[in-house]
Amino acid sequence: MTPISAGAASCRRPPVALMSRRRVLASLCAMPALGSVSLAQGHWPNQTVRILLGQPAGSASDPMARGLAPHLAAAFGQPFVIENMPGAGGTAAAAAVARASDGHTLGIVLGGPTTTAKAMNPNLSYDPRTAFQPISLLVRSSFVLTVHPASFPGARFADIIDYARAHPGRLSYASIGPGTVTHLAMEELKAALGLDIVHVPYRGFPQASLDLAAGRCQLMFNVATAAAEHMAAGRLTGVAQTGPARMSTLPDVPTLSELKAPTAPFFGWSGLIAPAGFPDSSARRIAAVIRAAFAADPAARGGLDRVGSEVLGTDPDELQALQDSEATRWNAVIARLGLRSTE
Repeated sequence: MTPISAGAASCRRPPVALMSRRRVLASLCAMPALGSVSLAQGHWPNQTVRILLGQPAGSASDPMARGLAPHLAAAFGQPFVIENMPGAGGTAAAAAVARASDGHTLGIVLGGPTTTAKAMNPNLSYDPRTAFQPISLLVRSSFVLTVHPASFPGARFADIIDYARAHPGRLSYASIGPGTVTHLAMEELKAALGLDIVHVPYRGFPQASLDLAAGRCQLMFNVATAAAEHMAAGRLTGVAQTGPARMSTLPDVPTLSELKAPTAPFFGWSGLIAPAGFPDSSARRIAAVIRAAFAADPAARGGLDRVGSEVLGTDPDELQALQDSEATRWNAVIARLGLRSTE
């Protein structure tokens, strides 16, 4: 790549010569972009690969991403480097992936950036429907509705509803950003149950869980990895699970369906993506390596399987199908409730 770039620089300052020489140099100047595409597609990767993670260090996806990196490096012969890029509900990292043109930038996203981001913010710099090549659905898991037990009497779903109705605007809930499922699901419940609960967005689950455990907010649809330690210590209480069945790791926490909550089951999930135009053959090779790593190495699973998450490593088509169904469901909620974000 460097010699080509150097050649391109010399083309911008050609020596004074015959017109035929100018034409030759001009044609050489047109070659670098074509050469880069050829290398990226035919011999990928030929340099370090960055994986942008739209969550902070310490998030549930972080150890998984770092556990996968050595397997990918061994399989493809180039370093894979994880870079945390939290912010704007994950859209900061997704936008960086969408505009990357080096052929060696991937991203791990949690739902919203590839499904609901444009519906939440029409001025978003990319279109989730066209900006990405899906690679693999990595993990899927129920959320746990966790509450701060000292903030109000009772620790049942019905207690939350009763207290919120009696004290409008008194409770607040945490999310990992506007347009994420942790935000949209609570807004859906609020609207269906007639509740006034204040939204407090965070950059990721770790900080949100800490503030929840400290009582600076009162409830949240949390991932089990972020909530487990606090729940074990009694700092948080698990009130409900969002999947269709109880997780084996939380057998005493009922599902929202069991509690007759006015919402269908829903999950949190993370997926690996590349910019649009990334070769499908390379995406499938990456997915195969991830699937093998998950099967063979507990470190690659990042401990997520121990807290009830489904560690998957699917093909690109399955991630695309999930993104399509999630966009249909949650974009309808956004439209119905008139939700908007400027992030």
